[in-house]
Amino acid sequence: MGTRRRRALTIRQIFTLLAILNGIVLFSLLLSAWQLLTDQASGTQHAYTTIFLSVLLVFGVAISYRIVALRVVAPLARLARQSEVIAADDQRSNELLVVHGSDEIARLTEAFNAVLVSQRRAIGQVEDSIRYAALLQKSILPDRQLQERFGAEHFVLWQPRDTVGGDYYVFHDDGPRCLAGVADCAGHGVPGAMMTMLARAGIDRSIQQVGISSPAAVLQATHAGMNMVLSEAQISRAIATSMDVGLVFLDFNEGIMRFAGAKISLYWSDGERVELARGDNRSLWDRRTGTYRDHQVPLLKGFTYYMATDGVFDQAGGDHGFGFGTERFRDWLLAHAAKPLSMQHQAFGRSLKTFMGNHPQRDDITMLSFRLG
Repeated sequence: MGTRRRRALTIRQIFTLLAILNGIVLFSLLLSAWQLLTDQASGTQHAYTTIFLSVLLVFGVAISYRIVALRVVAPLARLARQSEVIAADDQRSNELLVVHGSDEIARLTEAFNAVLVSQRRAIGQVEDSIRYAALLQKSILPDRQLQERFGAEHFVLWQPRDTVGGDYYVFHDDGPRCLAGVADCAGHGVPGAMMTMLARAGIDRSIQQVGISSPAAVLQATHAGMNMVLSEAQISRAIATSMDVGLVFLDFNEGIMRFAGAKISLYWSDGERVELARGDNRSLWDRRTGTYRDHQVPLLKGFTYYMATDGVFDQAGGDHGFGFGTERFRDWLLAHAAKPLSMQHQAFGRSLKTFMGNHPQRDDITMLSFRLG
């Protein structure tokens, strides 16, 4: 919208002038009334004068009401409507309030527009930073390595709540052996994404120390190493720094699969039955003491294996806003596990979107699935 300005009396000047005029009329009216009381001989003349001044005062009040309606109420109502339109759709970065005249409301409108322009500039800078952070976060995700290892027999659903987030997935290749997994750091957005960078470095360091053959050992080493880093950084206990992880070790030559989880479980299904290896109920960097266990999992052809963060199970939806839950997830596996992985990827995305309906995404969502070729 453009800006239209014209020279005009300010609202204060108008009301000052009206107050003076109405004051003169009121004073004259009071003077006439006093003369009526003290001078009975000139009663008729003063009566007409009083009537005239009363009419004049009523006329002045009507003009005042009209001016208030035109110069105050109407402009404020117009600004309210324009503000509601801009608030409802602030994607139009050039949309500003229309400035009428040069009175106080016009100056208020100009000040609001200046704040709006400054706010949009700041938001634009933040969005640019978040988009750059998203590129950095995606650079640590092993999409190419997963594609080289599993090809069409895998899919990853990675859906941060806020462009970047605390979920990520890992993959390490070692000839006929590999380690794959998903992780969920506490927090969302940029803080969560920063935690993923720190956590990814911790897992890489742990793999260098203990290798990949025991996912439980990797979890234990990551827990110990990151506890030391976080303790030395003197991070406040009020800040959540925990991380849920699920890791799978695969040895294709030996036909071995091992799984270990920190509050993340491994599911597998052929469309007729669903099996589960439950992760230990303790996050990494949890202040409780404990250990993680390896689970021997059958490496079966025709079965699809799944690991998912709690953003999948906790997502609200349906008519009553309940979570997606494990039972609904199991039903979905039975209905789709036998299908090609690309079809499963699309089907789960559609199912989750349909279930969510108008409910907002509650958490970051990640699911890693693979099948033996």
